[in-house]
Amino acid sequence: MAADFLELAKKVREVLATKQAGDDVKTLVSAASYVVLNRNERNDIVRKETMAGMMRDIEKSGYFKPEKLSHMERIIPKIGGYYTDPFSYSDCLSEEEKEALHFKADRKISREMVECMTEKGLSEKEPQSIIPIIYYMNYFTISRKYKLMELRARGITKIKITNLGGDLDCEHIKDYPRIFPVNQAPALPLPGCTAPYCRCDYEACDDP
Repeated sequence: MAADFLELAKKVREVLATKQAGDDVKTLVSAASYVVLNRNERNDIVRKETMAGMMRDIEKSGYFKPEKLSHMERIIPKIGGYYTDPFSYSDCLSEEEKEALHFKADRKISREMVECMTEKGLSEKEPQSIIPIIYYMNYFTISRKYKLMELRARGITKIKITNLGGDLDCEHIKDYPRIFPVNQAPALPLPGCTAPYCRCDYEACDDP
């Protein structure tokens, strides 16, 4: 992944450093209720909590104008996944405008995004990546929270913490215990996580 993106992801994480896993995001259903939902219903729960977490972090970050938050709350649900953001790209900055703002000439920059951002946000090398980064941070944390709830509700006794592999993985995971009794499993991200955003996951372990 591009160095500028990773640098920005780490910076956004530092800006939001006081946020704890799941902090201020209400769990919408209990574990018992969650496990009886079908796949689409489960995905909808995770999506709703992800959107709520994003709005909290967007407001906290200082990258976006307070008076634009209500507009962003309306467009944020358009986000579908990786490398997406909610802004319209039907109206983008001209080459001259991008040059004046010190943006990369080869990137499409939404005028709507620029109008929503503060000077702090526009000063970043890749301001168009801020929303996707905040999405990743919340989606991974919330989806893993529900994964652990599901494993516990299914009666799994032990779980293993895994990672996706690659340069984005947390360095701390190498030295961290991987297998836990399910009721003692730590929330993700792990304490001391060094990744730009947590990519760890839980897997059920068979009893020996």
